[in-house]
Amino acid sequence: MSQSHLVLARKYRPQCFKDVVHQEVPINALRNALKHNRVGHAYIFFGPRGVGKTTIARILAKRLNCEHPIENEPCNECHSCIEIIRGISSDVIEIDAATNRKIDNIRDLKESVQFSPMGGKFKVYIIDEFHMLTTEAFNALLKTLEEPPSHVVFVLATTDLHKVPETILSRCQDFVFQKVSTDLLEEYIEKLCKIENYEYDKEGLYWIAKKGDGSVRDTLSFMEQAVTFTDGKLTGNLIGKMIGYRGIELFQNLLKSILEDESSNKLMEILESVFVDGNDLKKFLWDFLDFVHSSVLLKEGIVSKENINFSIEDSNKMQKTVNNYRMESLLLISERVYNMYDKLINARLRNSYEIKVFLEIYFRKLYLDINKPSLAGVLAKIEELGELVQKDLNNLPIIKEENNLEQKPTIIPTDVEGSIKDKFSGVEVDEYPDID
Repeated sequence: MSQSHLVLARKYRPQCFKDVVHQEVPINALRNALKHNRVGHAYIFFGPRGVGKTTIARILAKRLNCEHPIENEPCNECHSCIEIIRGISSDVIEIDAATNRKIDNIRDLKESVQFSPMGGKFKVYIIDEFHMLTTEAFNALLKTLEEPPSHVVFVLATTDLHKVPETILSRCQDFVFQKVSTDLLEEYIEKLCKIENYEYDKEGLYWIAKKGDGSVRDTLSFMEQAVTFTDGKLTGNLIGKMIGYRGIELFQNLLKSILEDESSNKLMEILESVFVDGNDLKKFLWDFLDFVHSSVLLKEGIVSKENINFSIEDSNKMQKTVNNYRMESLLLISERVYNMYDKLINARLRNSYEIKVFLEIYFRKLYLDINKPSLAGVLAKIEELGELVQKDLNNLPIIKEENNLEQKPTIIPTDVEGSIKDKFSGVEVDEYPDID
């Protein structure tokens, strides 16, 4: 029977501080503490999932118990290092607080810390998802964290630091772990592709790194899946098909139908075609929101790999498209579509047809709101017409009388004026005469 396959996330798990991606701040602090023999008795590692909290905790445990450390790194060859790497060391105890969260579990832990390490110098307790302990369990651990035996080091890993009581925080040194940037993830997985002899291109690496969302572990897990799907050909075209990337043509047409068409007929046709093709309408709505929001970022000129979810080629196409539209219109659409998505999620509609009706109603209303005259638009139009009228008046020819004589008003003699009044004094005049 052949040896079982080892997934990439486990195969390339760092075994030394220098191999960890990006987390320089906690690593440098721990190295300095080890160098000057100032290791604390309790640490809190806080950060998003998959960025190296448990990995660095294991490396720290290896370095503390290593028989022959090399340049402040574990040797990974001595008996203690080998046992920790294999996960069978009795001196490194890993606890999942999500399932061992009650006070009885902490009481067992408090009893075990009293025993000396079996082979190394320290017993290291690594508690994952530490924030999930109950209030009673937190309280039971307080005294042990404050004054543990000299041979014990606690490493408490959590993704929700605000759930950890202040009484616990005050007894620990805490380090913040950050997400890894897309560029660093691309560089990292490119090295792995060369080692594993995978075919790849820049767009393929980009999609893998974006799918990881700042997590090294998630990136490698998706890369493992992509290798299986593409048979080792990690190209942008194949991975795009894998993740269901539809490109931007559909969204460009949808945006154009809202902002340029004289009626909402084309808009309704696009929604109907999306429904008929069997697409996930919720995902379609979110993807359109992402497209419009990215268009706003492009128009503002603040786009980077971190804040946009489209390929470089499509981003260039979007840049040309958004130059034709006003920022106010794009902002209004992005706000309305976000509200539409929020309402859709809370509506709990039962099937895709109901969602289609929902989208048609709200998109038609969006179209009408976008295209109705605004007060600012009306005022601008009035101002424009006023300028045109003034321009025409200024261009009218000046008519002068012959011999440049000023025209004087006609003066009717008093006696003539009186005779005219007498003549018409008995005649009735219609106040509103008919005009033919």
